[in-house]
Amino acid sequence: MANDLTTTDHAAAAFSALSLTQSTRAVLDKAFEPTATFTAAELALIEPVAGAVATVQVAEERVIRQSIGALAAALPAQDIGDAGSKLKLNTYMAMLAGCDERALAHACRRCLDELDWMPTIHQLKERLRNWTSPEAVAISRARAIIRAGRRAPTQGEDRADLPEDERQRVNAFLRTHGVATRFAADGSTYQEAPLDAEAA
Repeated sequence: MANDLTTTDHAAAAFSALSLTQSTRAVLDKAFEPTATFTAAELALIEPVAGAVATVQVAEERVIRQSIGALAAALPAQDIGDAGSKLKLNTYMAMLAGCDERALAHACRRCLDELDWMPTIHQLKERLRNWTSPEAVAISRARAIIRAGRRAPTQGEDRADLPEDERQRVNAFLRTHGVATRFAADGSTYQEAPLDAEAA
């Protein structure tokens, strides 16, 4: 499923996004800010998240039955009689077994918003796949921060100067690929103004 994340570390623990501290959330919120750097203390906060595994909160049979019943009550379907209805419900139950309860709630809401008729199993599963758990989001952000390696210098630590030719080569590459981030001689980064902004 789209909300499953695994790790090569067999000792990795599952966690709940609700257990994240406010400090950890603040670090994760900066994951995709291009100029953000992270202190050793911030990296220590998110390392356990980066090594965690997002697990599925499996929907109980009762929850799946209620969800299908709610969809059937809200959206019209072809009349297939009592025997056909029981067979249809059993098929839905079998095909949705093991799904995440939160993903199922999301999929049902999407069906109610988007469809005029009772969804097929395929339509429900499409919407299940489009859901990502808060745990998976947190893990992805934590891993992105660790991979990027944008560590803030510690107090008194000087940045190593980048060789001029290397800096120009990297900046030229970034420019040709439309990336606004540029490297300065001291190894820090800055955002280059777009060409139209400079011309204005």
